[in-house]
Amino acid sequence: MLKHPSLDQAICDALALIRVTAGTDLALQAEQARKCLTKAMMEAPDAPQQALAHVAAADEHLEYGELMEARMLLTAARGFLPGRRAAVAARA
Repeated sequence: MLKHPSLDQAICDALALIRVTAGTDLALQAEQARKCLTKAMMEAPDAPQQALAHVAAADEHLEYGELMEARMLLTAARGFLPGRRAAVAARA
């Protein structure tokens, strides 16, 4: 069972918000993602430090519009949450 479901959900929501699609206002979506992540981090201070550090770093990238870097860090942050199953690479 996932120990920090609200933080995990916030990360998933942020990833969905910063998905690069034509016609979207990426600056607005990045700001919404930042607000979502900030709230979740404040509600989960006991989350693993590695996860929180990755989310904080992703927030900095979002501030400058660096979406790919933020997505990479948020994806990695999910891996540090207890109860998360590691993704297994698909075989070709």
